[in-house]
Amino acid sequence: MKLQNDINDKELDIFFAELRSQDNHIPIPAFNLPKKNATKIWKLLPIGIAASLLLGFWIWNHGEIETPLYQDLIIISLVEDENQEQRFVIEQTSSMDVWESPTASLLDTY
Repeated sequence: MKLQNDINDKELDIFFAELRSQDNHIPIPAFNLPKKNATKIWKLLPIGIAASLLLGFWIWNHGEIETPLYQDLIIISLVEDENQEQRFVIEQTSSMDVWESPTASLLDTY
């Protein structure tokens, strides 16, 4: 059995040795390696710096625009007196300090 394996191994060695010798006769064309083009980075670097400077300048000068308050803000509220009488109160202010939702009266229990 051992002889059989040795014969098969020798045949395989001879077969692959022939393949290697045939491969050695195949002409291999010259392969030119591409040159590294570092100039692209140097061309894009000033553009990136200029873009970031413009963006920074725009953000720095772009402050929040203050919207002026309306001078004629009218607040109409329905107030109930201690005698259970309801009356309208009309106020004119420049800002609203207290806001009550229109449906707040639905929460009142009578």
